[in-house]
Amino acid sequence: MKHGWIVVAALLALLLAACSDGTGGAGSDAAAVTEGYLTAKIAGNRDAMAPLICAELEGTLDIEAASFSAVKAQIEGMDCTFNEASSTVTCAGEIKAEYGLETRSFPLSTYRMVREDGAWRWCGEAVSQ
Repeated sequence: MKHGWIVVAALLALLLAACSDGTGGAGSDAAAVTEGYLTAKIAGNRDAMAPLICAELEGTLDIEAASFSAVKAQIEGMDCTFNEASSTVTCAGEIKAEYGLETRSFPLSTYRMVREDGAWRWCGEAVSQ
């Protein structure tokens, strides 16, 4: 049993090291929040979205969760990176949604991130400057 805990601790340490991006994990956390939010959004999983959305946009949560509810949707090629200087996450990839016999593509974008209660929160699309 003692060796089992050592293996679990070693695996956890490897996982944490793999997630680090040299900024103490801050960048990977913001990118992971964005990826989690977008994945939950296309699944219509309001409960998974709720802890990832910023306080400013909490009032839009139901609308966000329902946005792909009437279609079959999936994310393809999602790869998100955090820009600490602008507190934004830019994602490559796209959402593909089937509307009847038609498939539409929605390219992923750059998203604004805010720190609330010590954690990154998704806060909508970033405004181009």
